[in-house]
Order: sequence, then C-alpha cells, then structure tokens
Amino acid sequence: MARRRAGAKPKKDTEPARRQLAGGVQLALFILLLGAAGALWAGRDRVSTVLAGFIGAEQRGKQEDGNKPRAVPVVVARAGELTNDVIVGAVGTGRARRSVMLYPKATGEIRHFFVRAGENLSKGQPILRLDSRDAELAVRVARTRLIETERLMKRSEQLLKKRINSQANVDDARNVVDRAEFELLQSEEALADREMKAPFDGFVGIAKVELGDRVAPGTAIVTLDDRSELIVEFEVAEQFLSQLTVGQKVTAQSPSFANRTFEGVIEDIDSRIDPTSRTVIVRANIPNKEDLLRPGLSFVVDLVIPGKIYPTVHELALQWRKGVSYVWRARDGKAETVVVRSVKRLNSIILIEGDIAKGDLVVVEGVHRLRPGRPVRFSMPDPIPSS
Repeated sequence: MARRRAGAKPKKDTEPARRQLAGGVQLALFILLLGAAGALWAGRDRVSTVLAGFIGAEQRGKQEDGNKPRAVPVVVARAGELTNDVIVGAVGTGRARRSVMLYPKATGEIRHFFVRAGENLSKGQPILRLDSRDAELAVRVARTRLIETERLMKRSEQLLKKRINSQANVDDARNVVDRAEFELLQSEEALADREMKAPFDGFVGIAKVELGDRVAPGTAIVTLDDRSELIVEFEVAEQFLSQLTVGQKVTAQSPSFANRTFEGVIEDIDSRIDPTSRTVIVRANIPNKEDLLRPGLSFVVDLVIPGKIYPTVHELALQWRKGVSYVWRARDGKAETVVVRSVKRLNSIILIEGDIAKGDLVVVEGVHRLRPGRPVRFSMPDPIPSS
C-alpha cells in the first residue's frame, strides 16, 4: 500500500468547505435582489412618473420635428426658353443668275477675237467679228440705191408741180424709195450680225472655237455667266410647305469652302408638289459679292423652319416615375413636382412642355431627398440675361 506525500491533504476535507462558500454567495445575491425589488416596489409611483416624462418628451420632440422638418440643401437653376426650330437640310447645285451659250447669227470665218477666258465683260462689249467684206459691200450698194431712188422721187415731185408728171408716178417713186430704205436696213443688220456682243454683264468662259475657224448659226462659241448671284434649287418635303415663304433665310456650304457659310434667301417656291417624291422645289438666291462661288458647285443648304417656343431645363432636372416625367420646382422655399413632357434634347438642355415658365427655379441636384412640400435651401442662381 503506497504512502501519502508529506503535506498533502485528503480531498474529502476540501469539498464541504467549497459547498459552504457557494451557498453563502448565492444567499447574499438573493438578499440583494430581494432588497432592490422591495425598493422598486416602494418607489413604483416615482419611477412611473419619470418614465412617463421621458416618453412624453421624446414624443413631443418627434412631433416638433414632424411639424418643422429640416430644409433639404439642393442646387437649382433657372428655366430657360428656346424656339423648337426644325432645320431642313438638302443638296442642290448652283447656277449663275444668268448664263448663256453664245452662237453666231451668221456664217463666216472668225477674223477677230476680242476677249480671253475669265474676262469680265460689260453689256454690248464685242466678243468676236466674222469676215464682213460681203456685208459691207451690200451696205454700200443699198445706200447708193437709196440715194438714187430719193433723187428720182424728187424729180418726179418737181415734174408733178409743172403738171408734166402724174401723181401715180410720184407714188411709185416713193414706194421705190421705201423699198430701198428697207434694203439698206436689212444689209446693215446683216453687217451687225457679223459681230458678236455680250448680251449682259458677265464673265466669259473658255472659247469653243479658234481664230480662223468657219462658224455657222449652230456653232457654240463661248459661255457668258452673270455670277453676281448664284441660284440653288433644292427639294423640301411637302410637310413643310405651309411654313415656306419667299424671303426666308437659308444657309449654304460647299465642299470647296469647308469653313465658310454663305447666306441667302428663298426666291421662288414651285407651284406644285412632285407626286413621286412628295417634295416641292425651292429656289434660293445666294449673293456672290466676293466672286468666290462658281456655277456648278454643289451646296448643302440648311433651311430653318421656325417652331414653337418651349421652356428649357438641364437634363439632370428631368425625373421619371412610373412612366411619367416631371421636375422639382422650388417655390416659396418649398419643393413641388411639375409634370412635364420632353420635346427635344439639345446636348445637356431639354425642351419641355408643361407648367414651367422662363425664370422658374428648377432643382438639378439633391432631388432624391425631396418630398412635395418639403422646405429646401439653396443659393440663388444668376438671373437670365434679357434678350
């Protein structure tokens, strides 16, 4: 049988002491809790009064907060105003105000060419002259014959006064004179037809013939263009016909002058609609004072169709809910919703239709914290400059 170590106590001696200590602690805690319960029961009226005051104060604070909610900070912008113009674009070809191909009136050989390509001519300035020797001789013969017939008529009139000649002979002599005058005029016209002149002011083109060529009335000689103004014809859809007026402004651009815009006005509107294309032909007049444009240039013409005036808001102001678009408007320090309809977007600006007027304060930031009637605070934006 093994011996116990020196100084070791048997376990059966410590267990009763631990049980006694635990029982004492539990009894002390029970007494403390019992005392606290008794104190609370004795002062139950006072505790109820304190709790009721605390709850009432909390409820009053909530009611006060509900009656006077805090103002929501937002960013506002003034509503603007724009015209919903429609820009109609079309492609057309320019031609000179007056443009002709010149043909000779007579047959003959070109003896003189008075102009060069690109020269600016005045009305009546000679361009070329054909061989005119036969025409000149014909004029001299006709003039001589007229002189002879006039002398014979005077002699017949003198004989009539002496009662030697009859009135019938005098009338015949006068008819001969008239015929001679007509022949002279005819020969002078034939001589004038040997020379070609500019019918109006304009620029002469490159000649189709050379000096010494023999030409006839059907031979094309040279072009002449009055390009002080260019005429551009283009087509416009029939839906805009009622909004087209003579004198309406247009702008035109040409690939030859990519950075230039030329202004003009509508000069003519066709009297009928093309049943195939459902368009109407419009003719615009574009001044060419700098003489930059040439007949035959292609143009992209923009025609502004005036539209209705609509209020405008920033794109951030437009909100949607259940398929309905609206904006928040700040009025009298409070937020309110205004139902609107989007008409057109121009970059970051939206044309709208609704109960919004130019100058109204529209919320553009902070809209997610707004409720109808809730106070808002903001800094006033700059006023819209008067147009």
